[in-house]
Amino acid sequence: MPLTSEECLADDFVLENYLPEHIPFGGRYQGVSGFLLYMTEIAEAIEMGPLNMDEWVADARTVAVRGEEQSLVPATGRKYNMRFVHWLTFDNDGRITHMREFNDTDEMGKAFD
Repeated sequence: MPLTSEECLADDFVLENYLPEHIPFGGRYQGVSGFLLYMTEIAEAIEMGPLNMDEWVADARTVAVRGEEQSLVPATGRKYNMRFVHWLTFDNDGRITHMREFNDTDEMGKAFD
């Protein structure tokens, strides 16, 4: 059975995704409510296409994932293909405490122009 956000995320969870100001879902989000807000803002701003993850590196408390996203910005009609790295840290109970996204902000930003 899939886990809920509440089961996967630590109480002090933080997500950081710093993007150009004209992209509506950049910034710092805290807690489960912040994560759900972030996911809502993404769903309202883009139609996410393939999300291919091609490299995973992990140790006891950290996972880094490298990949490529292909998405459409309906407001502009433009698509983008963007490389990314997602960096996650976990607490002793295996819940995510921090997620930091590193994105090709230039490529993404052009699709929102």
